[in-house]
Amino acid sequence: MIRTLTGILAGAVCMMLAGCGAPGEPYQPMAIPASKSVIYIYRPYKVLSLETTPMVTCRHESIELESGGYYAFVEDSGPVTCTAATDTATELKFDARPGEQYFVKEDVDPVGLGSHVRFSLMNAAAAGDEIRECNRQGIKQ
Repeated sequence: MIRTLTGILAGAVCMMLAGCGAPGEPYQPMAIPASKSVIYIYRPYKVLSLETTPMVTCRHESIELESGGYYAFVEDSGPVTCTAATDTATELKFDARPGEQYFVKEDVDPVGLGSHVRFSLMNAAAAGDEIRECNRQGIKQ
């Protein structure tokens, strides 16, 4: 009886961990317009940061990404700044060029009752493996 209960509990924990990513469609790369840039912001799945969904703004787009989620948007070339509403000391700045794609990784770490957000500009090869595990989320402005 104890073995059966242990097996059921272990199976339930495994299913919960495997299925806790953000809901939505799996990652699909967008076509890059010649005169614009495509910016992907993504948040790899992390168990410890599931409860926190800070509002993130990159240039003119704002979204609350769940753990395991991503969002893609098309922008004109020029400077891009990404910030988190809950952690104003954290920001990422880069210049977007036409015909190129950019991957912005959002890491959220719980700190006390709040959270700390970090952004990293990733190259396509490094971001590819991580973003494939994420699901697309809609915009929440």
